Amino acid sequence: MRFYGQSPAERVCGKLPLTEKRDESMKKIHSILGGCLAAALTLASAFAPAMAAEKVQVSTPPLHSLVSILLENVDKPGLLFASQQEMQRPVIAPESYKRIKGASLVIWNGADYEKALSRVIKGERGLRSHSLTVSDTMPLFTLPDKTSTDRPGQTRDMRFWLDPKLALMAIRRLAPALVKIYPDASSRILDNEIALKKRLKKLERSMRAMLKSVPGVPLHVPYSDVTYLAWRFNLKVSQCHEAAGLQDGFRTIAGMNRYFTMMHEIETALARCQGLDRKTS
Repeated sequence: MRFYGQSPAERVCGKLPLTEKRDESMKKIHSILGGCLAAALTLASAFAPAMAAEKVQVSTPPLHSLVSILLENVDKPGLLFASQQEMQRPVIAPESYKRIKGASLVIWNGADYEKALSRVIKGERGLRSHSLTVSDTMPLFTLPDKTSTDRPGQTRDMRFWLDPKLALMAIRRLAPALVKIYPDASSRILDNEIALKKRLKKLERSMRAMLKSVPGVPLHVPYSDVTYLAWRFNLKVSQCHEAAGLQDGFRTIAGMNRYFTMMHEIETALARCQGLDRKTS
């Protein structure tokens, strides 16, 4: 028996040898099909990372955590910088650059914080159109001049997220931006926003009680290594090296609730710096 014309296997994998023995022909067909299937699976796995790239990329852990909470049960955002060393590199890593180029939205703090990322975003017009610079609408403090606490320095303190009220301001801007990326999940994102705002307000109350903070904030911003905390909670001891080491979020265990974990760690550190015992609060 001979086979005439081309079978589907022949059309995909090339011309099959003709033979008069049906059994031998079928064995060869199965062998060729098996090879084609293996090649197809290998090709699919090679393209899987690109297809699975996150639509939203976020620069640093505190912001990434807040965005993750807003996108709970919707999607998982990507984190561009998992360590401070990565963020401080003079040039963005090639893999990170690909993720930035492929994202629908890039959320970052600003040029004073992510310098290499700033050069990438500002250097390409296409990237500027789908990036959100959170610090643009934040009332940021300048770091005081170390030689005089009454004289402002030249560098802005970008870590506004330390103040729960400023984190609330950021959330009000982030949620609408995310709804534009996920219009079919708008209700879920808005529900997540409401729940997150409640958590941030509860966090401020907890910190104010723990730190025995009097209502209001001082008119004078003291020289501090935790500027926003010293100002918002009117700390008696404005310096706290232990808390300062936590405020960028890189040392806190990763996860969706990383921001709140970080803030509770900072709260505990501040209590020690103020001579307060968390257990008696």
